[in-house]
Amino acid sequence: MKKSKKLVSNKSFSGKPLVDICVLTCGRFDLLEKCLASIKREVDSVSFACNVYVLDNGSNSEERIAHNDLITHDFVTAHKRLNPIVGFPKGANSLIDMGKAPLFLFVSDDVTLSDGVLDKLVRRMDDSSIGICGLKLIFPKDSTHPGRPAGKVQHIGHALNIRGEVIHPLMGWSADNPKTCISRDVFSVTGATFIVRRNAFERAGKFDEVYGRGTYEDVSLCLTLKHLGYRIYIDTDCVAEHYVGATIEKMGGGYPLGINAMIFQSKWAQTGMLVWNEQDFW
Repeated sequence: MKKSKKLVSNKSFSGKPLVDICVLTCGRFDLLEKCLASIKREVDSVSFACNVYVLDNGSNSEERIAHNDLITHDFVTAHKRLNPIVGFPKGANSLIDMGKAPLFLFVSDDVTLSDGVLDKLVRRMDDSSIGICGLKLIFPKDSTHPGRPAGKVQHIGHALNIRGEVIHPLMGWSADNPKTCISRDVFSVTGATFIVRRNAFERAGKFDEVYGRGTYEDVSLCLTLKHLGYRIYIDTDCVAEHYVGATIEKMGGGYPLGINAMIFQSKWAQTGMLVWNEQDFW
């Protein structure tokens, strides 16, 4: 199996880190290598201290050993492995608990950050009213998969349709269309990658592990943060590529979408927060 390139950073700062970068992988080491390379570039470009944490959520043990240098290289502050695999919410919570910085940037292994994203996100979070900020996500520019149209929009915030279902508006639109370039408050942001205040995340009770294998925990988190008085924001100047579905493609099976939708509805339907808003569709 191909050996991963070793990423080394000699950059050091005095004082406590401002941002923890938390990377979750379930064994897509091909994508993780690209993900970590983009994170290293971002960390090396900023003027504040960061820590990088990696959690391996139950990958194949032989593949994990073969890619050991990727997870244990000098660029990573700390790493750990869960075995057997747990659901996304529980794995993400375990990963995030590894750090203590006031901000953390969560990144799934199928996300590759674009230049300048880390600095822009931290500057955006200077606005204390924003609890969580998402990124504009596009499908990989080299994608040949019909379900992942190359370079097109994958995420610019969630919205509710007229039936109260959570959707990705403008998915598949051109990334430079003016309507996909509006930074603004949104209903919720995806859990694929986001920056959030650690104290707000903890006040919200972290990711709700009732969602099991995953889905809807990100929307539920955003609604809890909104209930606590924070704004949910999407910064479309902060762009990343998102492969989408990498873990399922690797591990097989699927997510309990129907069950989790019912859990989500049972928790939020009576709160008055599930309201269709035409403005959410840009």
